[in-house]
Amino acid sequence: MTIGPDRSGGSVGADQNTGNPVWGTGDQEPQKNTAETGIGTDRRSPQPSEEAGEEVGGDGGSQEIAFRPLTRSERRNLWLKEYGEQDFALQIWARLVEQQDLEIEMMFQMSGLLVFGVMVSTARYAHFYIDLNEELHRERDPDTADALREFYTALVPPANQPEIGPEGLPVAYRYAHMRDVTIISAGHKIKVPYWRGKINQVDAFVVVAAPGE
Repeated sequence: MTIGPDRSGGSVGADQNTGNPVWGTGDQEPQKNTAETGIGTDRRSPQPSEEAGEEVGGDGGSQEIAFRPLTRSERRNLWLKEYGEQDFALQIWARLVEQQDLEIEMMFQMSGLLVFGVMVSTARYAHFYIDLNEELHRERDPDTADALREFYTALVPPANQPEIGPEGLPVAYRYAHMRDVTIISAGHKIKVPYWRGKINQVDAFVVVAAPGE
């Protein structure tokens, strides 16, 4: 039965079986157990993997990453790092060969090999392989001949190339080219018509050196 009104607007009653007081809230229906209603038992929060999958695949494709060109200071730092690994004397010889089209007998020591030959310009190296590929591929596969011609032509630096590069420092030559080459390794000799190698991989060099008999 109802004992009396509550200040909050509800009423206080007594349980018929135990006699303990029971607080009521007027006409508000008592909250049902979630186990009886099923609310909160069947739902589950989306997993992080599902959300990530929707975000990645939502636009139907991957986003393109934007690249920016190197700044002058960044190019300068890269040049200083690269040039610091070079042999300055060999750079001078490479510059003379390229600019004046000289031919100089050289011996390179690199990675345990001895490389003997005549140092030549990039243009002479490229023209040799352009002519060779014309003979090998022009008649049977002209597309290959054109592709190889374009590749070797792109190796040749322009005739009016400035001595100062875009980073505001002297141009560094990265490759050396030689003809009539003899490569000696552990007493074995290999002869090739032309050779191209990285200048910063040369451990030592000798001017006017021949392999001997």
